[in-house]
Amino acid sequence: MAIKRITCIHFDGEFPDFCYRLVMPDYGLPVIGTILSQAGYDVRVYVEHVQPPDWARVAESDLVCFSCLNAGADKVYRLAREIKSRLGIPTVIGGTHATYFPESSLEHCDYAVLGEGDETIVELVRTLDAGGDVSKVAGIAYMDNGHVRRTPPRPGPKQFDTIPDYELIAGFGRLGFWQGLKRRHAQILTIQSSRGCPYHCTFCIVNTMFPTGYRKRDIEAVIADLRDKRRYGRHVLFVDNEFSMMRANTKALLRRMIEERLDLDIVVFARIEIVRDDELLTLMRQAGVNYLYQGYESVQPETLSAYDKRQTFDQIVAAIHKLQDYGFGLLGSFVVGADSDTVETLERTVQFALEHELANAYLWPIWGHFPEQQTGFTTITPWWRSIFRGWAYCDGHYVTHFPRRMRPSTLQRILIDAYRTIYSPRQVLRALRRGRFTDARWKLAHRYLWADIEPGPREYVSFLEEIEDGLYDEAEQLQEDRLVERVRRDPRWTFQAGNRAVRTLGISPLELPTPVTNNITCVPSQP
Repeated sequence: MAIKRITCIHFDGEFPDFCYRLVMPDYGLPVIGTILSQAGYDVRVYVEHVQPPDWARVAESDLVCFSCLNAGADKVYRLAREIKSRLGIPTVIGGTHATYFPESSLEHCDYAVLGEGDETIVELVRTLDAGGDVSKVAGIAYMDNGHVRRTPPRPGPKQFDTIPDYELIAGFGRLGFWQGLKRRHAQILTIQSSRGCPYHCTFCIVNTMFPTGYRKRDIEAVIADLRDKRRYGRHVLFVDNEFSMMRANTKALLRRMIEERLDLDIVVFARIEIVRDDELLTLMRQAGVNYLYQGYESVQPETLSAYDKRQTFDQIVAAIHKLQDYGFGLLGSFVVGADSDTVETLERTVQFALEHELANAYLWPIWGHFPEQQTGFTTITPWWRSIFRGWAYCDGHYVTHFPRRMRPSTLQRILIDAYRTIYSPRQVLRALRRGRFTDARWKLAHRYLWADIEPGPREYVSFLEEIEDGLYDEAEQLQEDRLVERVRRDPRWTFQAGNRAVRTLGISPLELPTPVTNNITCVPSQP
């Protein structure tokens, strides 16, 4: 088959989330589109919240490439089925969802690219173009006589210096202040200076998505990318999982950013260890890094240890104080719903965020259904304790497992109340009184966003109450033997896509084990 015209499409989730009022193209697909364009193909990229895909362009294409997170999977599936039935055009899916769940993806798409697709996508397209044997393309999955076949994994690229060409994104342009106000949107530009992470937190996807390990991008490529992005605006998010590792390289990058005088307003992801290096903190502030997104994850020492965070509660507190002294705004992330969590510990988590005056706090209920390569394709949440109402509910705002020490509906209500408290008018006023005007703006924006998000989780509570009925005692302790017996009879609300991946790989089938041995595996066993 001849391939000349390729359309790339990224879908957002079905429901509002904290990013749905942002004009912020996903980093990966524009890079893939740019690589294909540089390889000589006619490429158009559609990012749904910028401009939805145009059917006429799709119909004229020789290949359609999709990317999405779990929450957008159903949108991909619907369009892929329509493309197949009406047009017969081959489709490729990549990204986190495809990497973890190729079996589900291949029910709707023809090929799945696993992990980093920079090199894989070009080889796959050229193989299809030449009518070659796709089984020789490393890093993909495809259907072969009704069976899912995975080819050998492909290492991530040593160099990843491609500057994504935003001119390929349909409808994308600079969003001015008044235009953004009229559309009720804000623009954030994404950039990358590294891939991977040297840490191995048990709940994190990074080691499966970037198994090659931590790598730095060429400094001058990053600077050229920043110059290009400056044409569109000054608000930048570095999407690196960990911005500050390999300190000498990071400092060299920051010095070049300072030399360029780009006047950027920057957010980065960084661990608390950065407080050990005052020179690094000074350079970050001089380069325009104003906010840090940090994974604190828990206020409980035993849970931090079980998450393999390699940080203590006291270190978190000390880091917060020092970083605030340097003038950084802090965006704190907490993963909640572990086996050691109770109503009281979650209340302490919210109080911690308020007492330490975080600019924002995000509470993510464990979504523990990714089959992780590093743990033999097991999940951190046993599948019989999973709750699955559909891919749309996998966006970080919905409880998707049976906690051990509280009902799912209790955890869901706590999350709803927590966001109401964190983004309350009182907290906005506290930020204003401290002179943290940008913090106040963050809180106001999130209060506005949460008003649109909350109806979904609130409606979901009644669903949780229905499926949890009879599974907890009066103290809200999970009666796991009852759950296992129910799942044996009727597993319809369990998440089983990960089990399919295990079977494809030829690993022994998953059974329902003895209840007393079952735990969320990132949490220490209970006595």
